[in-house]
Amino acid sequence: MTLHSPPVLPQPVFNANSTLFQNIGLLKVAETATRAHGDKVVIRVSDTRDLYLLSGSDSVNYWRGNQPQFQTDLGDIASNAKITRLLLGQELTETRWAEVWNVTVARLTSVTRQFDRWLDRALAQASAALVEDLPTDGRAVDLRDICRDWSIRAVCPAVFGTSLDTDEIAQGISDVEAFYFVMSTRDSAETADHSRLPEYLAARGFLDRIMTVALHNSQPEDETLIAQINAVIPGDVPLADRLNLLRPTVGRMITEKLNIGGLSLLWTLSHLARDPALVVDIQDELRGKDIYALADEDTPITFSTVREGLRLYPELPFIYRIASQDMTVGSLQVPARATVVFAPWLVQRDSKYWADPSSFDGRRFLGLDPGRDCYFPFGVGPHTRSRGRFILHQITIALRAICAQTRFALSPDCPRGNLHPLLRSALIPRGPVAVCFRPATDG
Repeated sequence: MTLHSPPVLPQPVFNANSTLFQNIGLLKVAETATRAHGDKVVIRVSDTRDLYLLSGSDSVNYWRGNQPQFQTDLGDIASNAKITRLLLGQELTETRWAEVWNVTVARLTSVTRQFDRWLDRALAQASAALVEDLPTDGRAVDLRDICRDWSIRAVCPAVFGTSLDTDEIAQGISDVEAFYFVMSTRDSAETADHSRLPEYLAARGFLDRIMTVALHNSQPEDETLIAQINAVIPGDVPLADRLNLLRPTVGRMITEKLNIGGLSLLWTLSHLARDPALVVDIQDELRGKDIYALADEDTPITFSTVREGLRLYPELPFIYRIASQDMTVGSLQVPARATVVFAPWLVQRDSKYWADPSSFDGRRFLGLDPGRDCYFPFGVGPHTRSRGRFILHQITIALRAICAQTRFALSPDCPRGNLHPLLRSALIPRGPVAVCFRPATDG
């Protein structure tokens, strides 16, 4: 008897190699491709590059169970981790700095609990300042500005101190984001010598500039990360080397803790501004409570609203990985070294897993455990779970502070088109998001 191998089915391919699809962006391309071919599809983005889109909760489950098969540092599209290493440098890993590395790690370990306390203090102060600075006479204010400033003030004082200018940091973070965007979207030939890119020079220059200012204004006893790490670097180390040694630690802490642009808060507020009944419900559960002392789950409507915002607007809409070997995911044959894309943006808006998925329902998560395979706004793995808890807490505190003291609505002059997200390195609004605030005591 002759045994026959099962026939190899043709791969579903969506051809996005056109000016039209390049202009509309990955959000719409991915949505269109999955509507045409299902959860698993090859997206042809150029004559030389395919993206293997693995949507659906089964793909996420496969990823969780086979993480070594999905690497981050191969292929033409650089991962965030690789871009971070290029930007921050790896001076501390050099043999000549082994002793400094050891004392740095020891100091980081010794101040971990204090640093968490400093971050809590910065978050409370930033959230209180956000509310104090709001015009509550009905004048429109752009959520992009207030959320951006809040995100910086909620983290940077614990890292650098309070002497830095918020607008300068905001511009610098924009430069960092531009470097990530260039490195993750251009071909490897264009980014081979990253140190010559103007985006790299701007981003690295910003980091070194703010560290220099922070060092100049800090004392060894200051309750800031940079002061504590700098205190264990030998005094005879020149400034240039000192910056190289500080940058990986300080820079990684910023990339791990900062909610870039406060975008997660912005998207949640933009929906609350259209749902006054939900704001009243949040205010009712906050009444008479210390909003800074409660656990996140102690205000369930607020916490559910935050989780709903991250469902519709995940911090990582698409997550790139590289296949380390040939594999089969569902019916899709994925070759080694192929670029694989997982899609929280699609899974978290899929009617197979969510009722009325395109609607914002702040009460959706009350008593609901959606499962990790259809709700993963920060990705998967222990590091992303830690960052997810941190960002959820940040937004919950800010939302409590705003709702406890104000009522708000979209300005009549705010174009609704501005509220449609645009994918850059994160999901951004297409224009100003104008909101009018009033005191919570107003009728």
